[in-house]
Amino acid sequence: MPCRIDPYYVQEDDHLDEMAEVLKPALEFAEGDIERLSPEAKNLFSGRRHLGIDWLDRYEIVVEITEAPGGCGCGMATGQRMVFDMRHKIKPELSDAPLCVHLMAPVLSIFYMTFDRAAEGLNPLTCVWQYIECPMTGPDHGAGKAHARVHLRDARTHEPVTDRHPVGSDAREGRT
Repeated sequence: MPCRIDPYYVQEDDHLDEMAEVLKPALEFAEGDIERLSPEAKNLFSGRRHLGIDWLDRYEIVVEITEAPGGCGCGMATGQRMVFDMRHKIKPELSDAPLCVHLMAPVLSIFYMTFDRAAEGLNPLTCVWQYIECPMTGPDHGAGKAHARVHLRDARTHEPVTDRHPVGSDAREGRT
């Protein structure tokens, strides 16, 4: 069955006209590049309409180890953290957990979901994604897997973001 794009969520005729002046120099776009973006890419950029142009800089995703029963093979320990910016980059100055690709893998799907929610002007991290676990099972059948709590926080204050329509969202202001 072919993939169908729901026009409610992705506006193929959206040319981001009011954003072109900012996007073109920021992305080094030549004339016509915005028009050639896929509908999905346009939807990603449209999130800036709802949460503001700086939303990628306002938030961080925090992965905090809640337990590593039996000892994690990568050395994760309870209380350690990995902090990511919204561009998928680890912030080493704020992170104290070992960089484990196994535990980082589930975070990628969280990033995909954040951009979809941001395009709607919602808190980019939904409560559905509160916990993750290492996908490595090993010979102990997963008994030693690290488990972690995941949350979105304000990059400046480090306070968790829990409001459905965060400060800066046009949805919060009552605009649609």
